[in-house]
Amino acid sequence: MRPGHQWFKLSNVDKTQTTPSTDQPLGSPTSASPPPSVIQALPETTAATSGEVLSKDGDDDYLGPKALYILISSLMLVVIILTLDQSILATAVPYITNEFHTITDIGWYGAAYLLCTASLQPLTGKIYTYFSLKYSFLAFLGGFELGSLICALAKSSAMLVIGRAVAGMGASGLINGALTILTVAAPPSKRPTLLAIIMAMAGAGQLLGPLVGGALTQHVSWRWCFWINLPIGGLTAVVMLLIRFPPYKARKTKWTFRDIVNDFDLLGFAVFAPSCIMLLLALQWGGITYAWSSATLIGLIGGSVGGFSTFALWEYHHGEAAMIPFSLVRRRVVYSSLVTTMCQFGGLILQSYYLPLWFQTVKGDSPTMSAVDTLPTFLTQILFAVLSGALTPRIGYLLPLGLFGNTFASISAGLLTTLQPDTSLGKWVGYQILGGMGRGVSTQQPLQAVQSVVTKDMVPVATATLMWSQTFGGAILLGLGQTAFLNFLRHGLKSYAPQLNPAEVIGAGATNIIHQLEAKGDFVTGQQVLRAYNYAITHVFYLAMGCAIAGFFATMGLGKTKVEKKASKKKVDEEKGEEAPSHGTQKTDVSDANSTTCSPSVQSASAEDKGISSAVLSK
Repeated sequence: MRPGHQWFKLSNVDKTQTTPSTDQPLGSPTSASPPPSVIQALPETTAATSGEVLSKDGDDDYLGPKALYILISSLMLVVIILTLDQSILATAVPYITNEFHTITDIGWYGAAYLLCTASLQPLTGKIYTYFSLKYSFLAFLGGFELGSLICALAKSSAMLVIGRAVAGMGASGLINGALTILTVAAPPSKRPTLLAIIMAMAGAGQLLGPLVGGALTQHVSWRWCFWINLPIGGLTAVVMLLIRFPPYKARKTKWTFRDIVNDFDLLGFAVFAPSCIMLLLALQWGGITYAWSSATLIGLIGGSVGGFSTFALWEYHHGEAAMIPFSLVRRRVVYSSLVTTMCQFGGLILQSYYLPLWFQTVKGDSPTMSAVDTLPTFLTQILFAVLSGALTPRIGYLLPLGLFGNTFASISAGLLTTLQPDTSLGKWVGYQILGGMGRGVSTQQPLQAVQSVVTKDMVPVATATLMWSQTFGGAILLGLGQTAFLNFLRHGLKSYAPQLNPAEVIGAGATNIIHQLEAKGDFVTGQQVLRAYNYAITHVFYLAMGCAIAGFFATMGLGKTKVEKKASKKKVDEEKGEEAPSHGTQKTDVSDANSTTCSPSVQSASAEDKGISSAVLSK
């Protein structure tokens, strides 16, 4: 057992109760008790049945209300600028393509960001596990700010893509870092509400992004979409430096090269990152830059498959020290949550990029008006995210809201495929409301499920893995969306405007070609190009619909995962002395308990036979 690890047990036992158990939560070691240094790091904690340290759900073990409020406020600023950065670009893309005279890099503006984020995110879980939460978080924030500066100064489309890649490297550790800090700082009973607030702030960033981006692009310059990140990020850094982070764990003071390679699983990362990059490059270039049958794409796809296979074998061999431990991802609740969040974010990012493009090209909106037209999506998403945070503890189960949300997201994406240039306002507003409802209700379910079924020292790795699945799914879907968009645009131009050269239309920019044709008085051809764009964009929404449907079925893997409200003291006193939860009962409520330490042999047997605590064993 590495020094400094802390654990919490998932049970519904009174804090004063002492019950021997052979149950072992995921991620806990087999030693009989934690080192004294860890026990001293968390006051008023005791050793538990399988060697974990149990934190009370009280003010002595977590930040007080004032400190927690300041900390959560700073985390909300970070979440806002991240989601602002992701959504602010959508309304600026047509203007960027006009300035750089190309639309072939539209997908890269998002994919470069997500590619770097997805490649690095699993490693960030290890960084947060072994290093200071505060300074690791600030280092990632600095990388994000540097990338924003490069984008603001970009002189070419390629330089903008590079800036997005650097920003993605920094962003790779921010969301999972914020969620890890929230888990450590807030009592379990407050986490669903605080998580809902964080999700609402993410929705606020998505809401403000198109509005701010549209206003800046139209009235100042699209470059201010990136300049705006610098003062907000600077203010966040100052706030984070001035507040006290909660103690997390005792860390190593001396490192050897072998420690670094083993603990951070650098060999696994060296295989994992290139595999991600090769796959995303293949999806980005397929059918556009290179034919699918070309040696380049065959090599990239083959290399990524071989790389991921090698990585999986290595992770299995590396055991609990792996960057993505098998003991984590083999859990039904965990892998179902990974697939669910991958599908949810993939569908969301497709709509975030291509719906504003539809408003600006097909409807002829300005950047600001296209942002206003997307308000129904994000307003309903914010509202229902907050409602979901309040309803989940009352319903008690994660599955109902997850299925409800993905059902409405599927219906919404399907309806978006029917958009036409003459679609009425009532229809496209209603379609967006359905999608906002669905995503708002279901987005936080996978995160709650994963964080509830792992021990405290596994939270950074589990959260980073979930965030990786989200960003990797987004990058894959953006690449597929870009490929689908350009291929269907070529097909649409051949059908609706065969007299035009598709390469010239693509090279002119998303809105320039229509304006140029109308300026010449050729309104008929302009309308033909408009219909070709409508044809291409609506076919991208078929991908979003497929993601939502896949997310619906993946959500079923949450099963009877249960989230309960904090038990009252009276109820706990009544339950005191009752038998431990029976095998097969799955509870993901993060309650607290104190119990005695069982022998290592019993723990080993429990871990080997069951692998997880019966309190969280799937039915």
